[in-house]
Amino acid sequence: MGRRALLSLLFLSIALAAFVACSAQLPSVIRDELERAPRGTVTIVFFTDFQCPFCRRTHVALAPLLAQSDGRVKVVLRHVPLKSHPDARTAARAAVCGEQLGARSDFAHALFTAPDLGETAVEEVAVDHGADRARFRQCVVDPATDARIDRDTAMFDEVSGDGVPLLYVGKTRLEGGQSTRALEVAIEAARAESR
Repeated sequence: MGRRALLSLLFLSIALAAFVACSAQLPSVIRDELERAPRGTVTIVFFTDFQCPFCRRTHVALAPLLAQSDGRVKVVLRHVPLKSHPDARTAARAAVCGEQLGARSDFAHALFTAPDLGETAVEEVAVDHGADRARFRQCVVDPATDARIDRDTAMFDEVSGDGVPLLYVGKTRLEGGQSTRALEVAIEAARAESR
């Protein structure tokens, strides 16, 4: 066996060992999300903050993969608005309400790419994406909306999140900003694992 082949085998063995160790320690909140998905669907749990530049870049890197997935990749957004981002909680409320009120599926993309995430701006984005204005206004001030965000943040704490973005692509944990290629590799690994 040549040196190159031996190094490749060693690398794959280390990667497999790391993957098995990570899978064995999969937090229950992530395991629960994965179990809800239909067979053959890759679930991505994305802990995010709409105002975080690395979260925005990761979303932009993920968008073309979702567009090509024919619905076989599902993203579950978990909101972790950082206190250092003044409009992050406003955007998280908007996302939760948009989801509840049936805003179009590209609503989260619009929030990730919006230059302004203030109250008026996110309301306009929500209405532009199919949410009823009056119901949206009621939803963003409803204590249940903040309770949902607080549950998401508690989940983040439960998985020992240190910063956002944090993603679980299937059972694989990815921390920090991700490229399209890194996400594609993780999705393919999750798809192979589910077979």
